[in-house]
Amino acid sequence: MGRADREVMSTNGKHVATLQMNGAAHGSTSTLHVDHKALADVSLMSSSIESTSTRNALILYGSETGNAQDIAEEIGRLTERLHFTTTVLDLDSVSLRDLIKYSVVVFAISTTGQGEFPQNARRFWKTLLSSALKPGLLRKVRFTSFGLGDSSYARFNTAHRMLCGRMLQLGARTFCERGEGNEQHPEGHSVGLREFVVTLRQSLLETFPLPEDQSPIEDDVFLEPKWKLQLEHARASIDGANKVVSQSARDLPSASSARQGEDGVPSDDILPIKSAYTATLLHNKRITPMSHFQDVRHLDFQLDDRYEYNPGAVAVIYPKNFPEDIQAFIELMAWQGVADRPLELIASEDQTAGVLASPSPVRHFDLTSTIVTIRWLLENVLDIMSIPRRSFFASLAHFAGKETEDEEYQKERLLELANPELIDELWDYTTRPKRTILEVMMDFTTIRIPWQYVLTALPLMKGRQFSIASGGLLKVDEQGRTKVELLVAVADPPSPIIKWRRRYGVCTRYITSLEAGQSITIGMQPGYLDVKPNEINVPAIMIGPGTGLAPMRSMIHQRLAWAREMDVRHDGRRLTGDILIFGCRDESADCFFHDEWDDISTSEDLTLLTAFSRDQRRPRQYVQDKIRGARTDIRRALMIGGRVYVCGSSGNMPKGVREALVDVLMGGDGDESLVREEAEGLLDRMEKAGRYKQETW
Repeated sequence: MGRADREVMSTNGKHVATLQMNGAAHGSTSTLHVDHKALADVSLMSSSIESTSTRNALILYGSETGNAQDIAEEIGRLTERLHFTTTVLDLDSVSLRDLIKYSVVVFAISTTGQGEFPQNARRFWKTLLSSALKPGLLRKVRFTSFGLGDSSYARFNTAHRMLCGRMLQLGARTFCERGEGNEQHPEGHSVGLREFVVTLRQSLLETFPLPEDQSPIEDDVFLEPKWKLQLEHARASIDGANKVVSQSARDLPSASSARQGEDGVPSDDILPIKSAYTATLLHNKRITPMSHFQDVRHLDFQLDDRYEYNPGAVAVIYPKNFPEDIQAFIELMAWQGVADRPLELIASEDQTAGVLASPSPVRHFDLTSTIVTIRWLLENVLDIMSIPRRSFFASLAHFAGKETEDEEYQKERLLELANPELIDELWDYTTRPKRTILEVMMDFTTIRIPWQYVLTALPLMKGRQFSIASGGLLKVDEQGRTKVELLVAVADPPSPIIKWRRRYGVCTRYITSLEAGQSITIGMQPGYLDVKPNEINVPAIMIGPGTGLAPMRSMIHQRLAWAREMDVRHDGRRLTGDILIFGCRDESADCFFHDEWDDISTSEDLTLLTAFSRDQRRPRQYVQDKIRGARTDIRRALMIGGRVYVCGSSGNMPKGVREALVDVLMGGDGDESLVREEAEGLLDRMEKAGRYKQETW
């Protein structure tokens, strides 16, 4: 997803209004409903509570892909070692009233979309922006924060900086300098996080000193997780909030169903994910030739329930692991005897009164009608085929012995990989060769993870987001049922080191196994492009190389539908002024929906500009070259209120597109020509007004 920023500098009332307007401009378009009684309760608590008698910490995250959540959990382990009773939650799971209950609050938040708050932080941000909140309301709150951003975008870490600014406006006080991570750094956000964690630890000890007879818990001491598994003993009546199993095993479906084990693919059981939809796959077609290096799929789903979506919406696919990998992991861990026995999840300790409960790691599943086993968790919940993070090795070291020479060596190696000062060691062992957790456990043969702790020792599988490629008439079938089309590039990257085993993208490998007629669970999210019907009156410049074409296709078909419904343009010229700029390698290999674009260009006057970077019959070109080549039309479109949409891979492409647009604005004739500062300023204003939107991944 994209990143962006906005520095909050003032704390007076006038700037609060600016924050409110920008909150709306950055996707907060729904009506804000504020519980004024709850706000009054916060005010009362703020004036009556001087300090908390306990030592507790609330770690909150806003995360789209899981990075901020991982950081929040790492910070949570730090505060636990400093003897804080710690709760880690997403921002939308708390109210302002909850902040007052804690000694310290730490935020970990990423910026997504065009300076947007992540999906699981939007409701909290809307509440925080309410004009009903008075300055000084949160004066008893002590907080700090860490932001994740990407400096390749014109804006950087917006959500983080705006959150900090608003907290200060409401009277909250910082006890530690905030930190920021930059994905464009050679070592990613890890460098900024490493510096922040050192500062945070020191600040916590200075601001909240430990008693003289108490010391921080050493890193080599195992922290008992708040939730753990145990064999299910009583099947009768089990509390669904704290238990995994709630019915008799003989009445529930098995984790191993028809397809699993027969042809080596995951089971076709429907995942019981809350707030998701069941979708039937109509077709799963490879649209690149077999000779092409990349397998790109066009998938067509039909939802069981109606769901209205607009261009920029995303579908979330929840992957499954494959039977052979699951069995290999079970054997490595020597779990054969327990792998298929029913389990229950229990809280390992009573929740502290007066603070929020630590959430169950499987809270997003409705498991009232499912038998949960180790094998089921390995297929559907635990991400054993991902590249491990540093925190995984730190966790693994607690299960390492020291009785033999091999055990001692492997523990030392784990501690090296967990050391934040030795980031190159981790990169060379994991990221560079794309080594998976399963393969790590093949190296560390003396390590056995206790199955009771798998939900905290192993990372959890996260759904993967894919931009929807359907819009307009493509969104429904003849019976009016909702359809969703996806354009998915299968990740099958070679490893420069590990040659004996193919690399796979966890989710795209699962996608290639799906067959027509099969039903799966998918999530639906509105995305961040926020395209509206009234935009049909101005031209759209749509730039989408590769699979970035998907939301552009959705937008083109939706604009056609809106133009017909509103009857705002003549038939045959409904897309006059709209420009689609698409980049691919070769016209005969990956020029997706080529015939469709030819037809729409002829029938509705869409301007199509295609750049081929590896076509032997043409000079090498990229989308930014096509932008410069069409400078007259693009400049005219921008000057009459046109909108720009950029979708595709993050990194150099978005920067190159922006630079090309600056060149276009500088290259006008006479009074139309702008100097660089004016051109960049115009693009900045377009971003703030929602006329320049970027969705990259």
